[in-house]
Amino acid sequence: MNLRQIEAFRLIMLRGSMTAAAQELHTSQPSISRLIAELEASIELRLFERKAGRLTPTDEGLTFYREVERSFLGLENLAQAAKDIRFFGTGRLRIAAMPAVALGFVPRCIRIFKERYPNVTISLQMRSEATVTRWSSSHYCDIGFVANIVGSPSIEVRHLYSLPGYCALPPGHKLASREVIVPEDLEGESFISLALEDGARARVDRVFERLGVKRQLALESPFGATICALVGQGLGIGIVNPIVADDYRHTGITFRPFKPAIVFEGNALFPTHHEANVLVDGFLQIVRDELRQYEPAE
Repeated sequence: MNLRQIEAFRLIMLRGSMTAAAQELHTSQPSISRLIAELEASIELRLFERKAGRLTPTDEGLTFYREVERSFLGLENLAQAAKDIRFFGTGRLRIAAMPAVALGFVPRCIRIFKERYPNVTISLQMRSEATVTRWSSSHYCDIGFVANIVGSPSIEVRHLYSLPGYCALPPGHKLASREVIVPEDLEGESFISLALEDGARARVDRVFERLGVKRQLALESPFGATICALVGQGLGIGIVNPIVADDYRHTGITFRPFKPAIVFEGNALFPTHHEANVLVDGFLQIVRDELRQYEPAE
């Protein structure tokens, strides 16, 4: 048994005749007939019944064909794997990300990337924005994800998103019945703030100060995920990145739009003068595709 015989058998099954198989293999019909006879002899199975000039697969032939197709699918998978290796290599993609996206969003993007390119090794490190920025500038990572940008000639920045934040309410909170939360609703409420160095913290505080609304500022955290965890414990209300909110919707926390909008930013960082990298470009395209679900409806 050889591959040429198997190819002839498969094409007869797919195309319905020896003539069609011969045309596809660029050979003659007698050559195809000889290949099938040799195949039947080598495997000691009768693959076709020959009646009135037509070929009809036997039960053994149909069963054998299913095994042949399974093998050919494996060969096609190998061909695709070779194509991926030629295009993407067997390289390593190093990602550093702030917690807002490292805990849920980036892993989801990695899953999609790995489904397409399973041979690529990926390293994901969750670090503070300062560390992600430093690693990006020193080529310690291939791509970094941050909210706040620190100007540096050694970093290239690509803006990813500007999204309105959500108000996170503890389970069973009286404001959960509201469709939209406004600053006046939070008068006297325990409020969990972002850290002072976060640009979104300043934007939140300005809104409340401008309207003269007083909150109880008892807790703060640099991480939106931690704010959600504290909200889930009933310790206060927070305003968080909608990407972070997605990771906590199953926990009983209620998320509502907050007006006026508090904008959360997201940016991708690269070392300046970095070489073109198809791994980075491919991953970044997946990130942009996944971010479309957060775009406000027209």
